Amino acid sequence: MKNTIDDLKQTYKLCLSTGNIKETIIDDELIKSLKLVAEKGLEFINSVSKDIPKDSTSWTFVFREHYESLRGLIEAYILFDGIEADSHQCKNAYLCFKYPRLELNWEFLETIRLIRNAINYRGKLLKYDDWKGLKLQFDLHISALKKEIEKKINQK
Repeated sequence: MKNTIDDLKQTYKLCLSTGNIKETIIDDELIKSLKLVAEKGLEFINSVSKDIPKDSTSWTFVFREHYESLRGLIEAYILFDGIEADSHQCKNAYLCFKYPRLELNWEFLETIRLIRNAINYRGKLLKYDDWKGLKLQFDLHISALKKEIEKKINQK
């Protein structure tokens, strides 16, 4: 099995060498807006998910909204560096490589990216058991990023 740290380094270097990670302007309003949209998406999906039966495939959409919210927070965080990336994988690689102190799990981010792609491009549907195995990691990653983004916004 491939070493997770080596995979992260390889992916980061590939994203840099192919121009998928590039500089952009630091847009404080966009950062705040991305954070707000992520929070509103989570607020909505958490309010409706209480009513979803455990045997329903609607857990697919609970997953997707959490994924999109996390992706938006990742995008907001790397914007503080004036960085954008052409793919979710490159955004994740940049964040994990440059900010190991955040203790984000590269393997988890890759797993959920692949699940999201299976949903969007191959029609995969998730059940509650699929979702419950990922929920805690989503919550930890989202919470860590929201806290760090809030800190950075308040420092400006």
